[in-house]
Amino acid sequence: MNMLEKTRSKLDILGWPLIGLLFTNSKWMMALRLFVLGLLVSAVYFGLVYPTEEVNPYTGALFWSLFWPFFLILTMATLGTVFCGICPHSFVGKYLNRVGPKKPLPAWLKNRWIGFALLLLVYWVPIYIFPDVLKTPWVSALFFLVLTLVAWTMFYLYRNMAYCSSVCPIGSVTSAFSKVGFVQLKTDQDHCQSCRSFDCTKACEWNLRPYFFEKKNSMGDCTLCMDCSQACNAVELKVTKPSVQLWKPSSAKEPMNVWVYVWLLAVISITMRFHHSLGHSSIKESLPWVQAGRWMDSVLPIPMLDWIGVMALSMAVISTFAIVWVSFAISAKLLKMPFKDYFQSVGQFMAPLMLIGALSHIGSFFFLHYASDLMNAWYWLVGSMATAKPLATFRDGWVHLFGLFSYVAVIWASIVLYKRLGLMKVTGVQRNLIWLLSGAIIWFYLFLVVFRATIPHGH
Repeated sequence: MNMLEKTRSKLDILGWPLIGLLFTNSKWMMALRLFVLGLLVSAVYFGLVYPTEEVNPYTGALFWSLFWPFFLILTMATLGTVFCGICPHSFVGKYLNRVGPKKPLPAWLKNRWIGFALLLLVYWVPIYIFPDVLKTPWVSALFFLVLTLVAWTMFYLYRNMAYCSSVCPIGSVTSAFSKVGFVQLKTDQDHCQSCRSFDCTKACEWNLRPYFFEKKNSMGDCTLCMDCSQACNAVELKVTKPSVQLWKPSSAKEPMNVWVYVWLLAVISITMRFHHSLGHSSIKESLPWVQAGRWMDSVLPIPMLDWIGVMALSMAVISTFAIVWVSFAISAKLLKMPFKDYFQSVGQFMAPLMLIGALSHIGSFFFLHYASDLMNAWYWLVGSMATAKPLATFRDGWVHLFGLFSYVAVIWASIVLYKRLGLMKVTGVQRNLIWLLSGAIIWFYLFLVVFRATIPHGH
């Protein structure tokens, strides 16, 4: 254990009284991981035993009002991959990995698209197409049970925690969007230059090298499990400028990240703007996806299938990809660059557009739904007959202030795009022109936000 004496910077979270103690103390981290594991196991158990929402508000609340909005989206927007550090899959998987046969991951599984495709096809697509099915306690419990069993089996079989970096449906998302946050794992380079023990690397179950993170401007597949910080005091978790990894050069080539941004921007942000936001406005019946959905429902009615959701999702994906492709293709041609190189160079700006924009939904829905859902889950768990009411309704004007996050997302994405064009040595009038052109998806997103704000809420 290379525990050198050092005074930590005020920007180093590991030196802060409570948070630092949590991250660097193995007992506290163990307690937190056991707690989260308990939440997962209990939610799955109760979902299988009490399969309907009428008798079980607990499973749905934990998975959809706690796990997705707060454990994942909110933490990615602030602390990056910190949830991966307490994820019950990797927590148990670490011990399974140590006792397993440690086989190399088969070549056909070394493809992050497998996990990401599962996320889209098994979760996001069904949530629009069969909205009344996926979030029922029984289906939610079965979904996470199968995912957990697959994860733990792979942790047992394959070495270096390969499931996290190659197959995990959430791993590809956290790896891509963690760059939006404002913390970065680094090491004291003065110490690292003379280090010969490499304790931080030896402690890493993922076989990563923390002392290279700063030089590469990339944390790669780091899950912020903080095992390295417990092995060496040279490890630092520093507060940085928000999204600093997005506007500085990176030696890590991660072309998949940009495609993750495009897909989730289309499937989450734009589809929700179409289906849920405009879909609850006074002009709902005149929207093209609503009209197309109504027609399909009359021609080919399928039980439990929401044709309006299908059409909203389809039109959102087509619109997003068309806008990104055309605007980038023209920009690349004007700059005389291959489309692929240009796409990878500037596409990072879409990360905050999706992630920061999602905070508007999370903030308002905490008061409209999430808080009361979680309280009712607690009452049910302890056998209380009490019922919690939402903390606010749509009629409360202050709730809509969370919509400002959508405008913050637009500004944030615009700045990242402008800075990335600067990294490519695009200057002057040309830089402004390309900025306007390549940012077409930003302006489309802004149009949807402003357009919705001008339309009365439906009944």
